Amino acid sequence: MGVLRVVLVAGRSMGQGQRRSTWIASQAQNNYRSISTNSSPSQQSVSSASVSQKPVYELRTYTVYPDKVIEYLKLTRDLFHLRTTHSKPLGFWTTEIGGLNQVVHIWEYESLKHRAGVRARLAGDTEWLGQYVSKAVTMWQGQDNALLTLLPGTELNLPTGTGVYELQIFHMHGAPGVWSRALVEYVRACGGACEGSSVSVGAWGSVLGPLNMVALLWQHQDQDGYLALSEASNTVKEGKALVPHITSGHSKLLLPHAVSPLQ
Repeated sequence: MGVLRVVLVAGRSMGQGQRRSTWIASQAQNNYRSISTNSSPSQQSVSSASVSQKPVYELRTYTVYPDKVIEYLKLTRDLFHLRTTHSKPLGFWTTEIGGLNQVVHIWEYESLKHRAGVRARLAGDTEWLGQYVSKAVTMWQGQDNALLTLLPGTELNLPTGTGVYELQIFHMHGAPGVWSRALVEYVRACGGACEGSSVSVGAWGSVLGPLNMVALLWQHQDQDGYLALSEASNTVKEGKALVPHITSGHSKLLLPHAVSPLQ
C-alpha cells in the first residue's frame, strides 16, 4: 500500500517576516485570550451534549521559520514547563522526514469542557504568555490542529522504552462505519508482522478538523523500523483490504523532543 509523502519546505521574505513578527508579538497576549474565551462556550456545549465522556485528543502541527528552528526548540526546552503545569501532552516531536521545520504534539483531555478550561487558564497565565508565547509566536510560520478520538475497539498503548516515531495520516472514503473495522484490523496485522521492532501507540479518527481523517502513531526501535512497517503494510492481506477505503495518505518520521513524555 503506497503512502503519499509530501515534504513541506518553509520559506519567507525577510522584510515581510520582520514586520509580521513585530505585529504578532505585540498582539500575542490579546489574541490568545480572545481565542480561548470565544471558543469556550461552543466547546462546553458540545461536551455537554456528548452521551459519553471518552477522552479527546488534539493533534497540533506547527511549522517554524527555518532560521528560527534552533531558537524555538531551545525556548521550548527551557520554558515549556509553563504549559505543562496546566495539562500534559502525550508527546512532542520534531519532524525528520515528511515535513521540514515542523513540530508535532498530541494532547489528551477528558472532554471538550476540560480543554476549554485549560485554554482559559492559559489565557490568564501572564508568565506563560509573556515568557513563552510572545516569543514563540514570532517563530511560527503556520499552525494547524485537529480534534481526535480513539477508534472503536482500540486503546492507547504507551511504550516505556525509547525509540523513534511515525505518524501516519489517512484520509478515508465514506463514513467511519464503512472503514473503521478494516482500519483496526490493518493496525493489528501490521503490529503483529512487526512485533519486536514496532508498536502501535494509538489509532484515532477525526472529530473536528478534516473529516474522515485517521491518525496512526507508531513507535519504532530505530529509523529502519519505519521501512519494516512500510513493507508489512504492503504484504499483509489487511493492508490490501484497506486500500479501497483510502483516498490519500501522508507519513512523517518523528523524533521526540526533550520535553516529550514519550521518548
